[in-house]
Amino acid sequence: MAGFTLIELMIVVVVVAILAAIAYPSYTEQVRSTRRAEYQGKLMDLAASLETYRARHFSYDGATAGGLAGDVYYSVQVATSNDHQSYLVTATPRSGAGMEGDGNLKLNSEGQTCWVKGGDCTPSATSSWER
Repeated sequence: MAGFTLIELMIVVVVVAILAAIAYPSYTEQVRSTRRAEYQGKLMDLAASLETYRARHFSYDGATAGGLAGDVYYSVQVATSNDHQSYLVTATPRSGAGMEGDGNLKLNSEGQTCWVKGGDCTPSATSSWER
């Protein structure tokens, strides 16, 4: 008689389920990492736009996140200092977008960046998006 027995098919199903259980978390983490890296590039583009804005208006007063304001994965805020000569951009993961718990991305007018998985941070000379 040719063919597979029920036991053999069940063993294959169990093996496939185990492989999927191992692979899926790695896949989702890679997707998060890719989205984060893509957004870091968008924040650098925003920083260039903010510098152009400052060159035209002599301050960051009134500067906005522009096209990033309606992003699916992150909510972006641009906060300026009291004298409007420096800024801090904060990208917070949006709830329900698959990036929950990933941590805030931050960038300041000095080009300093920071990111801490699952937490908050303050950009400094020793912080970066790499950790």
